[in-house]
This record gives sequence, structure tokens and C-alpha cells, in this order.
Amino acid sequence: MDEMHKHIIVKSKSTEIRAAEGKLKKILGSIDLTESEQHNLLVAASEAVNNAISHGNKGDPSKKVNVDVDYRDHEVVISVEDEGGGFNPDELPDPLLPENLLKTSGRGIHIMRSLMDAVEFEFTSRGTRTRLKLKLGKPENLA
Repeated sequence: MDEMHKHIIVKSKSTEIRAAEGKLKKILGSIDLTESEQHNLLVAASEAVNNAISHGNKGDPSKKVNVDVDYRDHEVVISVEDEGGGFNPDELPDPLLPENLLKTSGRGIHIMRSLMDAVEFEFTSRGTRTRLKLKLGKPENLA
């Protein structure tokens, strides 16, 4: 497969995260990925969808999360867009500081950044778009 674009819509309910993961796994299964690449993409995308539902849309069931998966030139880009007001990624507490180690939240963006080649945020009048990028076939992505 040379190129692909898939779009899914997720309702802003925490119970929808698992359904979104299943749809993403099916989409990613159509791309020639290593087990490690698929795992990293699924974990990062799940974190982004969870953040969009919980923080962006504040669990408001009238709001949606749009997820786009694009594959071209041996790179997968997953965009997750909510309908929220945005945030400042530079103001997030460092989850690795001793005072944050035992907190039950605050690690999602750190996890995404550790698994992806790039994590970008775009803030629009419609909401926040998180863009996850992974270049395929790099030695560190091989299982």
C-alpha cells in the first residue's frame, strides 16, 4: 500500500475509547508495521483520544473527536481533533519530577512524545488538533 487516509469519529464518552482503539487497530493492521510500531501508534493514539475526550471535550457527549490516519512515504500520521478550548503544552507539569511521580494523571503527552518521532499541537477556532508522527522502518522501531 502506497498511501491511505481513514477517518473515524469518536463520541466524547470514556466508554468509547476502547471502541476507537479497535477501529485504529484494524486501520493500522492494513499497513505493513512491525509489532513495535503498531503498539507505539496504538498507545500514543489512545492517549490522544483519551485526552481529547477527557480534557478537550470535558466528557461532553454532544461533542465529537475526529481521528484521521494518514499513511504515505513510509510515515504514519494520526491526527486527533477535539472541540475544546486548548491548552498550553509548555505549562504542563513534568511527570518525571519527584512531586509528580505518584499523581494518577499527567503522563499522556509525555508518553506520546516518548513513542512518536513528533507530537504537534494545533489550536484552532474549532478545537485542538494533536498530530502524532512516526516514520516507519527505523532501527529503533524494529521489534
